[in-house]
Amino acid sequence: MKHLLLALLVSTLTCSITWGQSESAIPLLSPVPVPDSHLTGTLERKFAIGGDTTGWSLSYGDKKHVELLLPKDALAWAKDGLVVAVTGTFGTQHYVERGDVPFFIVKTITRMDK
Repeated sequence: MKHLLLALLVSTLTCSITWGQSESAIPLLSPVPVPDSHLTGTLERKFAIGGDTTGWSLSYGDKKHVELLLPKDALAWAKDGLVVAVTGTFGTQHYVERGDVPFFIVKTITRMDK
């Protein structure tokens, strides 16, 4: 059994290498930087049976909503109904029951009610 697993591993690795080319000859894609977005709106606490949620969403603009992935330090003071300004990037999270859901990865969050 050990020999079979070793043979499978070696054959997989050798099949993935292009013979006659060095690693530097394989073109690599560089990640495209995504510009930060800025949103202002009202925090809303969310919950879902099964946990298919980040726990927070932002209501902004004309009836627009997006789930938020808040930084840990914001979890200490964030509350439902608080008006905030957030900076970050959009992403997509795949949930078992809800499928692909857009969300906003918050880099900075500022209270606007001060």
